[in-house]
Amino acid sequence: MISALYILHIPQNQSGNGVHQLLLHRRYHENIPRDSTILGNLDKLFNQLQKEEKVPILNIRGISYVYIRCDNDIVLLAVTPKNLNVMSVIVFLRDFYNILIHYLCENHKLDKDIIIDNLTLIFELLDECLDFGLLQMTDYKLLQEYIKVEPNLPSIANDENGMDDDNEFPSGSSSDAEYSDEKRKRSQKTNRSLNKEIKSSHNQSIKIDVGEESSYVNTAILRTYSSAINWRPKGIFYAKNEIYIDILEDCEFMYDLSTGTIKHNEIYGTCVVTSYLSGMPVCRVGFNEKYMTSIEHGNIEEVSLEPKQSQIEKEEEEEIPINQLQKDQGEDEDDEDDEDDNVQGQVEDEEVQPINGISSKQKKRHRIPIRNIQFHQCIELSKIYKENIVTFIPPDDKFILMTYHVEQQKQKKKLPLIMVKPVFRIVGNRLQIMCTIDTNFSKRRHCRDLIIKIPINPNYFHLEYDMNNLKYKAEIGEVSFKIDSCQIVWRIDSTHGKQTHRMMAEVSLLETVSLEAIENYLVKRIQSLSMDEDENHETENGARELDEFYGVNRRSKISPKSASRQKFQAIYKNNHIDDNIHVTFKIPMMTYSGLKLSYLSVEEEQLKYSCFPWVRYLTKSNDPNDVSLGTQDKRFNGKHCNYRFKLGIDCFIVV
Repeated sequence: MISALYILHIPQNQSGNGVHQLLLHRRYHENIPRDSTILGNLDKLFNQLQKEEKVPILNIRGISYVYIRCDNDIVLLAVTPKNLNVMSVIVFLRDFYNILIHYLCENHKLDKDIIIDNLTLIFELLDECLDFGLLQMTDYKLLQEYIKVEPNLPSIANDENGMDDDNEFPSGSSSDAEYSDEKRKRSQKTNRSLNKEIKSSHNQSIKIDVGEESSYVNTAILRTYSSAINWRPKGIFYAKNEIYIDILEDCEFMYDLSTGTIKHNEIYGTCVVTSYLSGMPVCRVGFNEKYMTSIEHGNIEEVSLEPKQSQIEKEEEEEIPINQLQKDQGEDEDDEDDEDDNVQGQVEDEEVQPINGISSKQKKRHRIPIRNIQFHQCIELSKIYKENIVTFIPPDDKFILMTYHVEQQKQKKKLPLIMVKPVFRIVGNRLQIMCTIDTNFSKRRHCRDLIIKIPINPNYFHLEYDMNNLKYKAEIGEVSFKIDSCQIVWRIDSTHGKQTHRMMAEVSLLETVSLEAIENYLVKRIQSLSMDEDENHETENGARELDEFYGVNRRSKISPKSASRQKFQAIYKNNHIDDNIHVTFKIPMMTYSGLKLSYLSVEEEQLKYSCFPWVRYLTKSNDPNDVSLGTQDKRFNGKHCNYRFKLGIDCFIVV
């Protein structure tokens, strides 16, 4: 039970008392001190603790402070004096933050100005989500059915367009009549285009059901709370019924180039479903995995208490619907190619009898080391135990059906998807980087947005600061030098499987480098060379750099090498240099673990419509520092993982 909830703005780069800014708060019980005391104690504790000691759960004088830090220094804080399940409170705070993102800013981050401008809407959301501090509901799709308050969002773009339109022709000019006619025709044209722009069944649903009666409240929502299926309201209708299933796999990979061994190889999978279905449909999904649960072989019979004969009769009565996935012959060939390319021992020798209606052929089922499966609440777990089929009534629109984890270390013969072999060759004052990449997936597949980031550590490579310093030649793609992180970036738009590509780059060094210095740095026998002569005199160094730049105080000109080194020192002063090669890529229509969808059916008892299923696979490794995705897109984009290659002393050659 939460006694009070606060929305604060606490910058991380500030210190001292009174750094917080209270944006909003709601008290549910009077069993805690007043707000000024609560926030004052929190500020004092924040100032005393180190950065690594600021855990999400703090206890001050018998009062628990549970908080999460969000984007733009927004902090959601829940306070209670009682011993409650803090993990449920953290989950609620995260869900409430996602609700704010849904209502206030779907495509950009939430900041304090938007929160201050929408206090009325946020208070209404708190009243529905919490009742006297007890959790009620955090489902945005149900909240939007009866909370119809329009958010107060900044309209800078519209104001600028209006100013441009007004300033285009001054008032009282001879072109006023022509301009008004042109503006009227342009508005009529845009209205006609908006009326015709219906790209999907989701847009049709909004146009038919919500467009004219958006202010009315769906009375079925109140009955949905107390029903068994509280994640899907009744009365949903679409002109075209579609379901989209995306299986996304993120690769966490670590390869040691010095020993030639795989240190870490794991997969984090996410199954995202987008359903535009009418009524109350029942969806069934089957995978090529033999056991989706930990119950195997004879343990299946222990799940049910019914006699064995009655179970057989019940299975004969319940017929599984026909598979709506129409697999082409080319897809079967791709599956065979993938099995040949990957490990041969991952397919078991025994043949599994097909389930009724799923397949007419007896195929070998995969045994994938899948674990840590987390299902959505809409899934019927009993059906998975008995039939090995995921049965569920889907929520409307987009949601995460399940997440899973696969340890590829158990499949030792399975090759890495992309193999990188770098060689650093030092010839005098020149550094030559030769890089070879091999794609170890099927020839029929192609890899998109392949980026290889090769580090050049400035702790032992003193580069010459020149824009024309980089020289390269690549068989495919483009090569550039990223100054802020000191990396050579090799970008390849698209490449196919079973291919080998080479790249060679050359940069100039200010001084020669010995192999012993590199080895000492890599094995951490000595600390890295300091880039600053005196770190304790940052103010003096800054003044000296300004004097040298503007030529004051009779500073003599410095040599080009010293100027180049000082520029690099200023760039890398506060940046962490990573010695690992990072690779990001996207491989569509393929899963690294081998998990695929083999069965799909959608049934609705009353409407009995035909559904259009769409299935997509994607294996990827994204950059954790990528800021192109919005907050809402990150939820359904899987987990950010690193695909890395650790450099060794064998990668360096001194001539």
